[in-house]
Amino acid sequence: MRAEAVLLTTDVRLPESDERVCDEAGAIFEELRTPLLRYLVSLGLRLDEAQDLVQEVFLRLHQHLLSDGARDNLRSWIFRVAHNEAVNLHKSGFKRAFRRAVNWCYALEDRIYPGADPEQIALESERLSRLTAAVRRLPEVQRNCLNLRTAGLRFREIAIVLGLSTTTVADNLNKAIARLRKELA
Repeated sequence: MRAEAVLLTTDVRLPESDERVCDEAGAIFEELRTPLLRYLVSLGLRLDEAQDLVQEVFLRLHQHLLSDGARDNLRSWIFRVAHNEAVNLHKSGFKRAFRRAVNWCYALEDRIYPGADPEQIALESERLSRLTAAVRRLPEVQRNCLNLRTAGLRFREIAIVLGLSTTTVADNLNKAIARLRKELA
């Protein structure tokens, strides 16, 4: 009897529209999971917190798509939801310390390549340490703009996520890059 019940539950098929939503959400998840995770870690979340939040954001995306929510700029929508949830997490007291950009080098980790000699690895590690420290010293809005840009968002999408104008995003990115160039020269 139990085996039949299990077989019956596995034979249940979703309506075709729900399958399309699952496929669409799954494709977006595969594309944005890593950039979103890196962005959340750059906001100071621990890796486990960021992973939980990524799952929550994509569950909300699935619900959004099932309810025929707007699809015009899902990437910005996803990052905005994640940003808001990270802020709420910080405000709610679950987060003890807001460690922005401590792990910013996640966005750059693929630059250290396997097979490098120890001297190359040491030089690259030193350079990443200097860059991480310089990024930490940036004003918060510049850091957030830079982190979202490294996650692959366009200026318009960054503006939506942070609630800024596109011009303000461009100005902050230009200032951040100029400051980093000056500090790292």
